[in-house]
Amino acid sequence: MKMRASFLMRKNIKMLALGSAVLGLTAGSWISYQQLFTKGLDHLPAEVCDGAARRDTVIRLLPDTRSAEEDGETHGAGDTFMFGCHVYAGDDSLLSGEVKIQDSSRQAWETYYKSYGGPSQGSAEQTSASGIYALSRGKFASIYVPCVPSGSNPDDASQAYALISEVRVIGESRASGLGLHQALTDFAYELTRHAYDLGKCENGQSFPDKLPRWAES
Repeated sequence: MKMRASFLMRKNIKMLALGSAVLGLTAGSWISYQQLFTKGLDHLPAEVCDGAARRDTVIRLLPDTRSAEEDGETHGAGDTFMFGCHVYAGDDSLLSGEVKIQDSSRQAWETYYKSYGGPSQGSAEQTSASGIYALSRGKFASIYVPCVPSGSNPDDASQAYALISEVRVIGESRASGLGLHQALTDFAYELTRHAYDLGKCENGQSFPDKLPRWAES
């Protein structure tokens, strides 16, 4: 019964993450890969979710745990492309992120995420570099990158094609305040760089090694 309860808790926390994300999943086949029941965050792969993000970034965000899991998922192609990454620290904390091609202007993205989650999330930290924009509030962060999906005409978008990421910590986090915002943004940026290549964006976006630090912006 104890093992069954533990499994259900992990299942419920993942469903909560996916249900709260703006980047909802669409129907179709999933290509999945998973590393299961490694012993603690230090024993996760050096790059989690098939190379999408660095283990060191995950460790900055999640609390110490005796067991950890990570899994990644890719779905769709072209303007239906989506990539997801989830890292579990025991049964009580989850680092979750999705990156999806959407039809959205940068202004619409910014307006939405500045109010996402309501006033309790506090004011937004924002930064940008090379046409890439980042925003973090509360326990989530988002990245906006122009992306023309493979086989698409940019003029087909009602606003603009973009790759938009959303990441969040559910449960306990190792970091807080500005440190939490920075680590979440770094995690979102790593996922976005990985997804940009995986989704075969065709507009030739360049990615700096890292975005400006919040203290520098």
